[in-house]
Amino acid sequence: MNTRGKMIYGGVSVMLSASILAAGCSTRQTEKSDHIGTTQPVEIAQISQNSIAKSLESQAKQLNTFDPKQPLNDLKPLKDMIGNANYVGLGEATHGSSEIFMMKHRLVKYLVTELGFTNFGIEEDWGNGLKLNAYIQTGIGDPKEFLKLLYPTDEIVAMVKWMREYNSDPVHKKKIHFVGLDLKMLDQSVFDKVINYVKEHHPDLLPEVEQSYKELSSVSGNLQEYMKLTTEVKEKHTANAQKIVKLLEDKTKSINENDSYELVWVKGTAKVIENFTKMVIPADYPNMVKLHDQYLAEHAVWAQEKLGGKTMVWGHNIHIAKGVITEKMYPKVAGEFLKERVGNQYVAIGSTTTEGKFTAFSEGKIAADTIQKNMNSSNHMFGQVHYDQFLLDLRKLNGDAQQWVKEKQPFLDGIAVIIPNEPQYYDVSLQEQFDIMVHIQKTTPSHIK
Repeated sequence: MNTRGKMIYGGVSVMLSASILAAGCSTRQTEKSDHIGTTQPVEIAQISQNSIAKSLESQAKQLNTFDPKQPLNDLKPLKDMIGNANYVGLGEATHGSSEIFMMKHRLVKYLVTELGFTNFGIEEDWGNGLKLNAYIQTGIGDPKEFLKLLYPTDEIVAMVKWMREYNSDPVHKKKIHFVGLDLKMLDQSVFDKVINYVKEHHPDLLPEVEQSYKELSSVSGNLQEYMKLTTEVKEKHTANAQKIVKLLEDKTKSINENDSYELVWVKGTAKVIENFTKMVIPADYPNMVKLHDQYLAEHAVWAQEKLGGKTMVWGHNIHIAKGVITEKMYPKVAGEFLKERVGNQYVAIGSTTTEGKFTAFSEGKIAADTIQKNMNSSNHMFGQVHYDQFLLDLRKLNGDAQQWVKEKQPFLDGIAVIIPNEPQYYDVSLQEQFDIMVHIQKTTPSHIK
């Protein structure tokens, strides 16, 4: 395998088979023809670029700002766009664009304060999600310490602190719950969530729980090492994890124990541990990736079903899309699983930008990558609209814009690792992948130290 088939995870070089877990976004293939368009479809070529841009502009909803501290009145069109959906995907063109992160913060505030969304799921490990949920409920801890890879930015930390402020206000009876949807690794705190509950409430189960998790917890913190285990050992870990899920279920059923808020999280955590062990059993990359995104979707559904309320799903555009953007890297994604599971209850909001820079890894260190120009791309076309930022409902367009969003166009995909001279675009039909698009003309790198 060549060096372009690698990703950076915490400064460590990881083989392609683990790339989904490196930063929760795609890596790029060397076959450039698979993901960059050099010519436009015949249908689009017959429509002038100017007429498409005018059609888009006439139907776009201008946004006043990306600053989350400013009023949210300009986001009112989202109410009709989202309707009664219980799940909203919040996509990002890169994992390191300051203005996109701030705009998504605005979207989260609007979804919470105006549309009643209370579950916030993010492309972050479950264990970090547990710590961040504890922070927004109690104020204990430093949220920046609980965000990993490219997420401990000033922009995202500000959003998490807003969640804490919201929850601490007694006026808000329905609180926000923070869920780490991802499975890049399981640290000891994940196992302790189950062990400590059992120790306090069901000490008779403690020896079996501790024994079942002992060996697994010693290897689950390092994905690369875990994947080197034999299939026999991996299957033993899965069997042990499944045993604890059933043990908890049977025990609480037999004594008619109501699922308190704490128990809901304990049972959910036990299931997540099982999902992690099942995800890495397949030896082939496509099935492992499918399971990864299947579990992202399942954890979002868990939040809605067990915690109540409505659920936000924050991640890279590729994961929240309703279809496949790159089949070789992500043959089936979380958004597609959600669409199959809940139908029109899931609305996918993608984000785009035309120019600027974004934060990414370069040889294990934080650096800035530049957005490549592609004159045939949907990003370039959006750049012809004379608004600094805008909303667009891709399902309700008419005229030239309606035909244009159906056709495949090169679409920016800013990955987490800088790979020099690699194109940044995949051919995508916007209407097939997203319901709503948020576009910001120019973006700058997120602020991360």
